[in-house]
Amino acid sequence: RTFVKDQLSELADKWLFSREIFPDDKLCRSLQVKPGDQLRVIGKQFKVPYEALMEINNIRQPQNLRAGEVIKVINGPFHAKVYRSTFTMDLYLQETFVRSFRVGLGKPGSETPTGLWRVKIGGKLIKPVWTNPLDGKTYYPEDPDYPLGSRWIGLEGLEGAAKGRTGFAIHGTKAPEQIGTADSQGCIRLHNGNAILLYNLFEEGLSTVEVAE
Repeated sequence: RTFVKDQLSELADKWLFSREIFPDDKLCRSLQVKPGDQLRVIGKQFKVPYEALMEINNIRQPQNLRAGEVIKVINGPFHAKVYRSTFTMDLYLQETFVRSFRVGLGKPGSETPTGLWRVKIGGKLIKPVWTNPLDGKTYYPEDPDYPLGSRWIGLEGLEGAAKGRTGFAIHGTKAPEQIGTADSQGCIRLHNGNAILLYNLFEEGLSTVEVAE
């Protein structure tokens, strides 16, 4: 199973994360830019953040979009499933597997709640100020011991043990050695590069994360 997922991840680099478009692909297609088009609006139309379109099409700034050019667009949204028993997150574009990540999860007594979560509207933040609910200490991005890493993706609980829960998130880390362990206060930790990738792929209010055993 791991071998198959590795092969599919390699395929995703060509199928998804490049400008190439394969015949009969229902999830990716080309789009000719019309006068007045904006990347943010195109992203909303296809249920993916505009940052994903910028990355795939090598567009440095959103305003660099030019009428008449042809860009690659993705039919979103992206979703993920987290397995607590293996500290693994599987990323999907709609129902199609994209790749797997190692994650850090909640420590005993603060386990990451199972169930269905959704990326909160307004929940995607770059290095927000954070106050530790356990001791009240506030951390700023410039602090050497700032714990949240590169990105914060706030979640809201929809179903299962997650229902009604708030304050949980997917985020980066200052301690990459803790990825693959149960050492957080309940949040889902990722290597910082992977946190940036998910930040660029998850659409607020649409992307979901299922946490299972």
